[in-house]
Amino acid sequence: MPLTHTSFTELLALKSILALTEQPILLFDSKENLLGTSSQVLCLFPSAESELSLADVLGSSLNDFRQWLTVVQANADRTIVEFEGYNVERENRHISWRAQAVFGKTDNFIGFCLVGTDYTHMDKLEFDLKKSVRLAEDQKMALDESSIVAITDQRGVIQYVNDTFCRVSGYERSDLIGKTHSVVKSSYHTPEFFHHLWRTIGQGKVWKGEIKNRTKLGEIYWVDTTIVPFVNESGKPYQYVAIRNDITEKKMMQEKLEKEQIRAVHAERMQGLGKLAAGIAHELGNPAASINAWLDVIEAQRERGHLDVEFFARMIPKVRKDAARIRDIIRGMLAYARDGSRDPFQLENPLLLVNQMIENCNYKLRAFNVTIEVSALNPYLSLECRSTEIAQMLVNFILNACDAIQSFDEKWIKIAVLDKRENIEFRIIDSGFGIPEDLLESIFNPFFTTKPVGMGTGLGLSIAKSIVDNHQGTISIDRACLNTCFVISLPKRQNLDQADANHDVFDTK
Repeated sequence: MPLTHTSFTELLALKSILALTEQPILLFDSKENLLGTSSQVLCLFPSAESELSLADVLGSSLNDFRQWLTVVQANADRTIVEFEGYNVERENRHISWRAQAVFGKTDNFIGFCLVGTDYTHMDKLEFDLKKSVRLAEDQKMALDESSIVAITDQRGVIQYVNDTFCRVSGYERSDLIGKTHSVVKSSYHTPEFFHHLWRTIGQGKVWKGEIKNRTKLGEIYWVDTTIVPFVNESGKPYQYVAIRNDITEKKMMQEKLEKEQIRAVHAERMQGLGKLAAGIAHELGNPAASINAWLDVIEAQRERGHLDVEFFARMIPKVRKDAARIRDIIRGMLAYARDGSRDPFQLENPLLLVNQMIENCNYKLRAFNVTIEVSALNPYLSLECRSTEIAQMLVNFILNACDAIQSFDEKWIKIAVLDKRENIEFRIIDSGFGIPEDLLESIFNPFFTTKPVGMGTGLGLSIAKSIVDNHQGTISIDRACLNTCFVISLPKRQNLDQADANHDVFDTK
């Protein structure tokens, strides 16, 4: 409101009030002479107060202001007495001036004051806010274009899905909002998988993993998923944001490669079995011939009408031993030939596994005149493993060693089973002179072999390494050893996550 009916003396008295205000205020008389300023004005202008003019304050807005001032002076009813909007950039600050006319007791115009409002801080806040909003919108657009996004409440009920979610899943928003992720559940994953997921995000931690889902048309798709919990002041999640990327093509390629690998492993196993076939036939032939001989004796004595029962009773343990030998050979051959990559991990005696595989390789060892020695300070060790895969790995090393040293004068293989606290170490040494330096980086590569064409697939060591990797172990070559020495270290117990929880939202039965 205008200051009306105020004497010029009273106007001057207002100068004492200027020292108390934190706003920039200037008082001018009707001749545009500066009567006084608040202290805040001097912070805006480098000029001394005595040198400060209206032009310094208003700058390019001076003409507009004087037009307003002319109208005010000519307006008898005093209806237009104030004006806002003189925006001035001064010292990187944004000041908006409001002009207010001052009239005396006889309604004569005696001066005016300019009251400034500093919008600099507000402008910065507004600029930062707009920048943040724009950045958030850009990030949301980028995320929506590239990822599948869903927001759920703490119970797992979907509150928001983006267009990509609808496009990939084939569902409309109305099909998803208010539902749980059971809408796209494929039933591929175990309850334990989702129990672990829920326990993780329920504790306010980020969960990452790959999930297999199903579209509205029943087609399978895979998503690489990150679930981020939003927590309240007490640290409890109140909503979850799930960001997913479609990796279906990648998973299909991976499954194809896994099938190819399984076929390659099977082919390598069958080739190894082929190498062992003659030896297995020989090993089976000896006890079978022994059993058959005893049957011939029994039959001959029966035909003569005289059976020496006591004699045959003494022979029963020998016959049983031959039968057990046949049984063990067949069992070992079947175990070696089958695919054990999906078997559960079970506790096995590693020394027993080594001895069983040596039995399978005995014929080739004898044929190549190779001696083999096994040592274990603790014969009662246990190893959590897939025995079929460990058996295949051991056979690969034994057969490879036989092939490598067959032309040497000294032909021997030594296998040590060592207790290394948390691990069990197999050291497989042969009488060879080590691996050449230029081959060390390549020997575990698929299809790499130093054997003549047609003598090997080049998959043996790569498959052995894959088996060791799947058992969370390591395989290396001891370069300090004068002979060829492979070192395989396997953890005694597998680190299998058996997490359990009481419920789940992202599986949602």
